[in-house]
Amino acid sequence: MSKHQSRLKENKVTQIILLEIVCFSIVVAILDSVSIQPSVTSIYFYLLLLIVTATIYKPVRLFLVRSVSFVFKALFLSIKSLCTTAISFISHK
Repeated sequence: MSKHQSRLKENKVTQIILLEIVCFSIVVAILDSVSIQPSVTSIYFYLLLLIVTATIYKPVRLFLVRSVSFVFKALFLSIKSLCTTAISFISHK
């Protein structure tokens, strides 16, 4: 890997780390403003951190949109297939 590519990757990692620090601070401030004690062991804390990160950082937002759309497509296609099979089974009876 060239020195330029290595420097670009280091800059990207540094940006992501700084972004996560800012998002962590925002989440703690949000929870503190509604008088909720932030707990690092709580899953809700990390979900809120993910939401704030996705709101601020576009690549994370795009990844989440693609992932959620893939899950919903798979779910709806399986439901459609199941309903089609059930309807054809009932109509042939």
